[in-house]
Amino acid sequence: MKKEQMSDDFGKMLKKLREERGLSLGRLAGLTGISASYLSRLERSQKKSPGFPKLMVLAEALNVEPWTLVGSSLSWDKGETTDLKELLFNHQIQHNGEILSAETKEILLEILEAILNADWSKESLLQELYEIGELINELKET
Repeated sequence: MKKEQMSDDFGKMLKKLREERGLSLGRLAGLTGISASYLSRLERSQKKSPGFPKLMVLAEALNVEPWTLVGSSLSWDKGETTDLKELLFNHQIQHNGEILSAETKEILLEILEAILNADWSKESLLQELYEIGELINELKET
């Protein structure tokens, strides 16, 4: 299984943002708890994929959204909305190092819709849980 890595642009963006904020590697290391040598390797693209926790700490220290660091065009503007189906099918989604197939995304969408559309009343609860369980079984079989 191939591990997905961020592009070399991550290091360039990290360095650009750090320098724009007037931060030395040592100062950014102090703000994030990430060693200056690790940060230097990231900037030089010798280390390509920081884990999610480090990405979040870096984004916070640089006062940017995480997707800015990874070069994503995603925007989480609170005034902007995205349809659930559009969100699932317009992006590659990874789980446990694997890109989800269209079939898996379709089943996930069905599960989410079943959960969101359920009444959850006493009368319908068992039937709704059963239907959701069936969809989960279908997901596990893909």
